Amino acid sequence: MSFCVFCGKDLRKGGDFVQSRDGLLLCKTCVDTAEDIFRRKNARDKTSLVKEGGKGTIDLKKLVKDYSPKRIFDALSDYVVGQETAKKVISLAVYNHYKILSLIDSTDVEFEKSNILLIGPTGSGKTLLARTLSKILRVPFAIGDCTSYTEAGYVGDDVENVLLSLLIDANYEVEDCQKGIVYLDEIDKKAKTSNNVSISRDVSGEGVQQSFLKLIEGTVANVPLTAGRKNPMSQQVVKIDTRHVLFICGGAFVGLEKIIERRLRKDSAIGFNADPLPKDQADFSLFHHVDTGDLLQFGFIPEFIGRLPIKVALDGLKRADFLRILREPKNSIVRQFTKLCEMDGCELSFTDDGLERVVDVAMERKTGARGLRDVFERILRHDMFLLREEGTKGLRVDRAYVERQLDLLESQRVAEKKDEMKAA
Repeated sequence: MSFCVFCGKDLRKGGDFVQSRDGLLLCKTCVDTAEDIFRRKNARDKTSLVKEGGKGTIDLKKLVKDYSPKRIFDALSDYVVGQETAKKVISLAVYNHYKILSLIDSTDVEFEKSNILLIGPTGSGKTLLARTLSKILRVPFAIGDCTSYTEAGYVGDDVENVLLSLLIDANYEVEDCQKGIVYLDEIDKKAKTSNNVSISRDVSGEGVQQSFLKLIEGTVANVPLTAGRKNPMSQQVVKIDTRHVLFICGGAFVGLEKIIERRLRKDSAIGFNADPLPKDQADFSLFHHVDTGDLLQFGFIPEFIGRLPIKVALDGLKRADFLRILREPKNSIVRQFTKLCEMDGCELSFTDDGLERVVDVAMERKTGARGLRDVFERILRHDMFLLREEGTKGLRVDRAYVERQLDLLESQRVAEKKDEMKAA
């Protein structure tokens, strides 16, 4: 048989085709057509899930009744160690946001949305704060990685793609999606690449800031139900109003502390501050003194900064914070690994000096709280791999144990390096 079973084309005249085990043939044109049919069907199925014009499942009045700024703060404290000032500011801001939403249909007072800018070093808890907020309040949540965004029409992701993630988290319920929280991570990477006028477009810096303006302030966005830019005319889209979506932007803002320090030193020189800041205090604590001018100098346009009226600085983590992070939160790393070992019949225990040594290693890596999990994974990897086979009933992690595992890992690294050199 030399004909396409779908369209009857004589494949002896040429053309690509696929063949089944039974010898049936299908030409490339029909394969492409079938793929397009399934893609359109998938888009229609998603569209059928979208409930436009409904009231949604989120009861704003009940949400505001059940939570107060203090209750939100306490719930955040179960997961986020330290950052007391940041948690208070965010708790009040989020409570006021949803209180305003609950009043919209019953008052003639016009409110403006107060989006939030989080500034803090890597691993200080910015993403954790935003994610925990949505978990506490049970509202849809989405994270957008700003490093991949470019201005519309250029290679990269469109800024509207984060709304698709929010819609999916809302189970395609548009009304709920429009009451959700969007966290834009690493927003500092979208600062203008230069303050100088250039003939070339800054499509991944200022261009993205421009694209975010209407989205953050509030607009009706056409969100494609399939991500990407292939065949945009054939994509199914859903309209999402972002006027009531709370946007939280976060970033490490490396170098911003130097801009703030220079301003404070200049102000102190003309009498605004009697005690000039010592040179060795140019650290992350200066983020608490940030103002709009500092962010403009860092590379943000005034319109973008104006749409983020609440600016919250997070502190860098100290040694005591790392130790608390290991022990206190409901999702602490110690509890997680203890439970994992318990499932294999092993009792995992930690001594104070063992945890202190773990903290030392994590702080050396300068990746914040994220470094703690990396250290745990490395030092426990060998023994956890063999827990069930060896029937280990108890594992005690003290300083000596951590040192042994670190030495073992270093020996393995050196051996692998030698093997690579021999192979080369």
